[in-house]
Amino acid sequence: MSSRKKLYLVGIDGMSPKIAEKFIAEGRMPSISALINDGAWSKAIPSLPVFTPTNWATISTGARSGTHGVFLWGSHVPGEGIEEDHFDECMTSTICTAEYLWEAGLRQGRKSVLLNYIGYPSDQDGIYHVDWFYGPNRDYFGLATCCVYIIGAGEKRRESRWEKWAGLWDGNGTVRLDVPFSHGQGGISPKISRMDGEGKIRIEAGGQEAELAEGEWSGWFHFDLESGRASVRWKLLPKAPGGDGRVTRIYRSSIYIDSDFCSPGETGRELVRRLGPYINDDVGKLYLDGLVDRDTFLEETRYKFDWIAGCFRLMEEGYDVSMFFLHWHYVDSVQHAFLGRADRTGGDYGGGADEEKAVEMLREGYMLADELTGKLLAIAGPEDAFVVVSDHGNIPNHHRVSLCNLFMEKGWMKIDVAGGAPKVDLAASRVVVNLSHVYISLKGRDPEGIVEEGDYTAFREEVRSAILSVRDPDTDLSPFASVLRKEEASVAGVAGDGTGDIVLVFDRGYVWSGSEVVTLGEKRIVWKTGGANHGSQPPTAETEFSSNFATFIARGHGVRKGYRRRRPIFLTDVVPAACRILGIEVTAQCEGSVPLDIFDGNVAVKSHRSAKAKYQIRRKELVIPKTFKGDVTDE
Repeated sequence: MSSRKKLYLVGIDGMSPKIAEKFIAEGRMPSISALINDGAWSKAIPSLPVFTPTNWATISTGARSGTHGVFLWGSHVPGEGIEEDHFDECMTSTICTAEYLWEAGLRQGRKSVLLNYIGYPSDQDGIYHVDWFYGPNRDYFGLATCCVYIIGAGEKRRESRWEKWAGLWDGNGTVRLDVPFSHGQGGISPKISRMDGEGKIRIEAGGQEAELAEGEWSGWFHFDLESGRASVRWKLLPKAPGGDGRVTRIYRSSIYIDSDFCSPGETGRELVRRLGPYINDDVGKLYLDGLVDRDTFLEETRYKFDWIAGCFRLMEEGYDVSMFFLHWHYVDSVQHAFLGRADRTGGDYGGGADEEKAVEMLREGYMLADELTGKLLAIAGPEDAFVVVSDHGNIPNHHRVSLCNLFMEKGWMKIDVAGGAPKVDLAASRVVVNLSHVYISLKGRDPEGIVEEGDYTAFREEVRSAILSVRDPDTDLSPFASVLRKEEASVAGVAGDGTGDIVLVFDRGYVWSGSEVVTLGEKRIVWKTGGANHGSQPPTAETEFSSNFATFIARGHGVRKGYRRRRPIFLTDVVPAACRILGIEVTAQCEGSVPLDIFDGNVAVKSHRSAKAKYQIRRKELVIPKTFKGDVTDE
């Protein structure tokens, strides 16, 4: 095991420094509070647009969105179809055009493990991926995400990915569950039996069985498939208060193959053998939707926390890994769900018990982030670089804006609905909007191009003027903080041939709406809404309760203890700060700088304050010019 300094980069998606400070002050986050007392704390300014894939790429490369290329929820390349945004590839190395920190580390003899992180796939020995961050509530490797099965009275309910109606008990008090596996791996059909008079059920599958009372877990059931061993466990959920007492609800964990979720595959087999089966984080989605109780959520979450800490420990001991990267998403999910009800500026805000419930849900999410941080702090040394960072915060929404409706009203865009799915008719659309980017369909550049090159400038100005004319009907204010021409957007770090012809920054509290307005029958351009968001709003947007700022906390060799930075850093500065602690070179395309004031011995010294000028410099008299000639500022 190497004695050199290690890096632990703990990514807490969505953690807002303002909300974190509130719960730290309450004493609810002791591990992060101790980390701050032993290191440095700062707000951080995300890259525009304030999207999740954009800013994990910024955190991991030190580059702005125009350099690393993830400037949409994905990217766009000139010459491809105007609607191609590589959405499913948004977290991958295939569209990122800058070097990652773990790649720079490998050049300098350091191995890395990335757990539920971006930047995959990698073909370099010494870079280990344990699962992929494929997207919020999306899993790439899972055979089946976690799910709740409902057995009992009533008609078949509407099903979702996370809730299945299993039917009624038959005459023998049994029912079969259908658990299909993805990736062509078949599936299982467990038999559930009701044990009358005992309040228990029996689960049988693949020659294995378990008897469960309410609130009890089974052990792990294992299934040998052609490519490896899959594992699953079950819990008989408590009956919902006030619900139908005849209904039985069973929770099933997510299912993974031991050889499939890691690269290389043998790493996964060893981790599962040593730590137990791997599960995803989707139980948070079920909890927020009210499908599972708090105890089940916490039990699954803490199992995962122990697994993460064990994974990092084993990778250090057995694989000589010295750089650890983690992404955990639940804080962002709970903010999307509850921030608008906790923040007085939100469209969902109602006060009273609803506000208290929302604040408590947020508090619980931040306390879990603190618990996870504490588990990892326990395995890190005092000289190691230990960084807690988020990609953004969140801001409550109060109005939704549909540029699709504006453009359709102008006759510039057409949206068809086929099979219930709205799709832009590119043959009849002169302009297309993709979140914060507006694209002119230009002949010679775009395969479906309509607008003649000679008409481009005038038409773009017409589109831009129309956007600037949009008003909130409740305030008569513009929903946009900035409406930038493509060539102007580089000032904000958004650059490259694939960026929109017009780049939008929505004002605080305003959120975009896409082509779904057609299927929803919504024809307004601006209307009231709720929820909470990040993305196209300013990265510095802030309310009394929350903000879009990201969080940055660092501890390690040379870092000042208990230092709170007055001015925010940029997320591009995370890579230089971590590299300074480790004593290694930064990434090849890094555009950030070391925030020197967070390190010992870098207090500003103004030795020039005593210097004297020969003649008086500052004069109070005002000279009023009689005429303006040339540059007015020079006059």
